[in-house]
Amino acid sequence: MNLDPSVRRLVEKMLPLATYYMSISAFVEQHSRYEYGSINHALSAALSCILKEYETFIAQLEYQFQSSSTFTLQQFWFYTQEDTAKQMGILHDLVTTIRQLRYNRQKKANGDDDDDEDDIEAVLEGLKQQEEGGGANSNRQIKISDQEKGGPILNILTDRMIGLSGDPRCKKIYAYLLARASVPYFEILHSWIYRGKIIDPHNEFMVLEKLSVRKENLKEDFNDAYWEMRYTVREKWVPTFLDPLQSKILLAGKYLNVVRECGVNIAKPEDMQAAMDAAMGGDQENTLGDTSWSRNTTGPARDDVWSAVNGAGFVKSLEIAYKYANHTLLNLLVKEQQLIARLRSLKHYFFLDQSDFLTSFLDLAKDELKQPAREISLARLQSLMDLVLRNSSSVAAYDPFKEDLKVMMSPLKLVDELLRIINVAGLDSLPRDTRWMNNSMSLDASRTMGGGSALLERSYDALTLDYTVTFPLSLVISRKALTKYQLLFRHLLYLKHVEDMLCDAWMAQKDILWKSKSHDSKIEAWKYRVFTLRHRMLMFVQQFAYYVTNEVLEPNWRRLESNLARVSTVDQVLQYHSDFLDTCLKECMLTNAKLLRVKYLLFFLVKRMTKKDPL
Repeated sequence: MNLDPSVRRLVEKMLPLATYYMSISAFVEQHSRYEYGSINHALSAALSCILKEYETFIAQLEYQFQSSSTFTLQQFWFYTQEDTAKQMGILHDLVTTIRQLRYNRQKKANGDDDDDEDDIEAVLEGLKQQEEGGGANSNRQIKISDQEKGGPILNILTDRMIGLSGDPRCKKIYAYLLARASVPYFEILHSWIYRGKIIDPHNEFMVLEKLSVRKENLKEDFNDAYWEMRYTVREKWVPTFLDPLQSKILLAGKYLNVVRECGVNIAKPEDMQAAMDAAMGGDQENTLGDTSWSRNTTGPARDDVWSAVNGAGFVKSLEIAYKYANHTLLNLLVKEQQLIARLRSLKHYFFLDQSDFLTSFLDLAKDELKQPAREISLARLQSLMDLVLRNSSSVAAYDPFKEDLKVMMSPLKLVDELLRIINVAGLDSLPRDTRWMNNSMSLDASRTMGGGSALLERSYDALTLDYTVTFPLSLVISRKALTKYQLLFRHLLYLKHVEDMLCDAWMAQKDILWKSKSHDSKIEAWKYRVFTLRHRMLMFVQQFAYYVTNEVLEPNWRRLESNLARVSTVDQVLQYHSDFLDTCLKECMLTNAKLLRVKYLLFFLVKRMTKKDPL
């Protein structure tokens, strides 16, 4: 059909409007499906509102065309070219960018390197899926990748708003779309920071909950999995405007989740500030620091993004929620659960700062401990320990937590267990300041790797203690932490055992055969050397025990108490306690394989000298 060239050019200018409309309509129809998630649903709803305004505008132009004989194509183009065409073009570019995410993934999966991108083909594909969605296959769900929903969609809107901020019309459109699309995300966010719950049916939230990690596992796990792995931040899911806040967002929800699992009532969002004012006397400071996204970056466009999502209002809400969650959990641990008193109880039993209970227990259990380790009755040992702890003359009798102390028998010698931990964790190759036992599998492996000469026969070397800890104290005093306490206890017990053996040797040397003088000067010289060696060994063991208790454990304990007295967050409590145990183990020379072998070789020779242990 032949057209006047001017009319043809005018029609060609108008045709993209139809393409834009079809493309946007197909996107709205497709991305309104359940599997695309709430962010896409909100974005589609916002686009649908704009499309309705466009349809209303076209209906008005159609009315003028039908009612006025003077209405021409030039007038139609005049009304549409300035605002409508520009707006529809912006929206078409946006939906094409989002749609391209799926096509790129499909091309990558199919190994298709064809870079030809045809917008019309995209529109037809969208319309085809739209028709399929309305037919017999309407209940069939399409698998949507994580990059096509949630945070990545908000990041596309954010990036385009910043990139096109020089155009006021573009900025206004993207500000509207970002504000609307972020609403469901902030609803999930508010549920997390106010209740400690993740209500995310479409898997769009930045915080991932691993349901397989449960608090019941804390009694068996040799790592901090519940605290470190139950809830984690997924970096690619974090909207860029929330990036500076991700740590506080994670902690606020984690703290409240623990509080909620303990059965403590959580204040309503509107009551949190009042609760904090009452608890802290109104003397509060900003715990979030400089969190404004626009301050962490440059350019007024980022201020516009922050304003579009009401960032200032959210920061205020997050600050209140974080302070409340942190204060509530800290109060629960320190006051209601008596964390400091619990740690003092652990110090009393595992560090032997008042070891009268252990001396009495070893005296009562002397005959029992003469048996091979595998034949020991733990029930009998536990009954003896309970008898000692309930003795009114014992310091432990006044400990309210004495019922939580348990007697155990370790399957490995102390030195073998320590060497296995060091080998599994690769400590010899780590920097000096690296946290000990950073490999969470090292403890578990040390317990399961057995066999050979490492298996214990002598009960005294197998004896250790355990401690019953309930949730939420088990977050701080975890199985991993308790294992460190056990290693330190066994080290102290070993030193005490060697000292007792040397004292027994001294008693044996009081025998008449040793005291009577011989006419042979060589025998007298040999006796003198034996007495001197035994005395030097005893002094060495006593001085080493003094070093461990008075120069390592006690100063570090006082430092821990000082740190815990001024903590402001729960994570500081966890960090200080973990650092305390790691420092004690390191300064006791239990984390260096070479020092460990040399030290226990010396103790082995001391025990050989007493002739109590053949090998």
